[in-house]
Amino acid sequence: MPESSALRIRDVLDPRRVVLDVDGSSKREILSRLVATLELTHPAIDRSALLETLLERERTSTTAIADGIAMPHGRHGDGDTVICLFGRSLKGVDFDSIDGGPTHLFFVLISPEKDPKLHLRWLAHFAVVLLRDESFRAALMAAPTAEAAIAAIETAERAHVSGKAKS
Repeated sequence: MPESSALRIRDVLDPRRVVLDVDGSSKREILSRLVATLELTHPAIDRSALLETLLERERTSTTAIADGIAMPHGRHGDGDTVICLFGRSLKGVDFDSIDGGPTHLFFVLISPEKDPKLHLRWLAHFAVVLLRDESFRAALMAAPTAEAAIAAIETAERAHVSGKAKS
């Protein structure tokens, strides 16, 4: 199995699935808006079913992990593609975060049903590599474009790989 460093978010996050002004005041509204971006890149995926999968996961346990970040995730039955959606809410949304604060950054991970290990590897990649760094979160909050947000993600991934190489 390849190391986490072999995973690159740019490979699964198309700029057309980055919403820097995601609006909504509920989990359903935010996730609906983000899932709608799949129309541009993956029109065959049943967006209604995927939305319900993501909401069911939220009913089981919140994916808002703290520090303004949520990682909604689920699996789809169409193909073998891992897909990421990214949204940012400048005002923040009550997403039932474990720290009680508003959620601003939403990384939605969608993995193929037939490969649950791949899903877990990607979740770990997001959690360990990207979401612990306050400067990374600040860069995402300040990103003026989808490409700038993706560049911030790539910088964080490179920093993680460099840090692992020094250990």
